[in-house]
Formats: sequence, structure tokens, C-alpha cells
Amino acid sequence: MDKAAVKESRQILRRVQEHLYAAHGNLGVIKETVGLMDVFHHPESSLASLNYATPRRNTAWVSAEMVQQGIDHLKQLDRDVRVQYIEGLYPPLFARTLHELDLVPEWELPLMVYVKDGFNGQKPPPIDLSNLPDGITIEPVSDQRGVDLWWYVWRNAYYDVLTLGVEPLFVGRDMTALKLGHQIDILMYRSGFPVGVTRISIQNQTAHVLALALMKEARSPVLLRMLLNSAIQAALERGCTLVYAPGEDEDDRRLCRELGFLDFGSIVCYFAESNRNRNEEKDGRILGQSVLALR
Repeated sequence: MDKAAVKESRQILRRVQEHLYAAHGNLGVIKETVGLMDVFHHPESSLASLNYATPRRNTAWVSAEMVQQGIDHLKQLDRDVRVQYIEGLYPPLFARTLHELDLVPEWELPLMVYVKDGFNGQKPPPIDLSNLPDGITIEPVSDQRGVDLWWYVWRNAYYDVLTLGVEPLFVGRDMTALKLGHQIDILMYRSGFPVGVTRISIQNQTAHVLALALMKEARSPVLLRMLLNSAIQAALERGCTLVYAPGEDEDDRRLCRELGFLDFGSIVCYFAESNRNRNEEKDGRILGQSVLALR
């Protein structure tokens, strides 16, 4: 890529990063700056995805000594040691620094990004929801009945749940997030019966396709494509100009590319082997409610 494209790519990744920070903040996560590291922690939950250290924004390089300061602060908070960052924002040598601190890769999540106005001269294809299969309808959740149906789909063993990303998925019957505009829930029906659901997390003009669920007997590439397309359309109608979705495997990434998503590096997480010896929190409690889809 030329310099202009590299600059634009970094701006896009920064938007993904800021979206995650804002989403975690809405769940009660506290951010503290320690030297050149930001330490995120939840005062009530030790959930992995809500407790981690990351290089401070606009830092080109963070030394092992500075990373260690963030690690030490996590330990003082009685949290497992984790360092999380977006790979494309830091040089490859940063991973070597983490290895030198005896941290090992825990997971890597490829990022797929849909840019409304295109990237580096490449425009996404038009969203097409005109050819829904017979009997299939798609609609956003707008009332308590819809929220209750979404809850039913998510807890039912007859549905395949595809959890996407590092943002915790809070499954409840409260409409607050919908009313505040931080979330869009979409239901797919077949002849009036719910067969699928997707959730989109909204922060400013950035959207995250957080999760999908499809009834096992109804799951097909066509319905998955329609559900993803409906998520993109809903986000754009809300005023978003960027939509991102993790590409868990090559099939996911292939489908996303067909819909206009582009590959944009990865979110990676390193952790200390000593974490394995600690008693990890299993209930994922936040504000007395259950949280699913956790990393």
C-alpha cells in the first residue's frame, strides 16, 4: 500500500480500537494510564475480555519496561496478566517484546472491515436484500416482544450461536441499550417463526457485528448472507460509516469479502502462563446478569 492507504488503514483500525474501548466503558470498565500503557479493568468482574493492558494510543513503540508497568498494575488489581492490541497499529517487533516478558499468544482474531465509502479506491458492492427465500422476513427488534423472542432464540439448543469478537455479549431482557442507540438486534423469521438473530453494537459511527445465531435445521449460506447483509444495512441506516466483523475462519472471511468486507489485520491477546494456575471467574457476572460470548 502507498503512504496514503497506510495512513487510512491506521485510521480505520483506530476507529475499531475506540469502539471497543467505548463498549467496554459502557459495561463499567475503568481505564487507568500507567506510563505508556493503558490498563482496563472492571471493578466487579475479572472476566478476561474486560481486564487487560494495552499500549497507549498514538505510541509508536512501548519498551518491555513500560509493558511490565502495565502488567504489574493488573497484578495489583488481582487480575490475570493479559496484553491485548491491534496488530496493524504496532510494529511486528512488539510481539518479541511480549515474548521476552514470558507472555505467550492466547488468541488471534482476524478483522474484517466494511467501509461505506470504500477504501483505497475499492468500493463495497451494493447491499442486496431483494431476493429473500420464500417465507423469510427480517425485522429489527423494536419492542419488548421482540426482545423476548431474541432471548428465546439465544438460549435455545436448536440454534447455532456464532459469537464474534472481543466485546462481551450481554444477553438480557432490558431494552436500555436499544433505546440509547448502542445496540441493534435483528430477527429473521420463516413463516412467522424465529430462525435467526444478529446483534450489532454501535458506538458513534462505528458498528460491530457482535454475534449471529441461526436455527440448525435452517442454517444455510443464503440465510447467513442475508443476516449479515441486514446487519450492514441496519448499521448504515443508523448513520455508521464503518462496520467490522471478526473472521474466525476462512469460510467466514470468504463470505465477508463477498459482501464487501476487507481484511484489516488482527486483534491479538498475549497472556502469562501463570494465569492457568489461578481460579478464573466462570460466571461472567456483570451487574448481576449473565454474559455470554466471552473470550
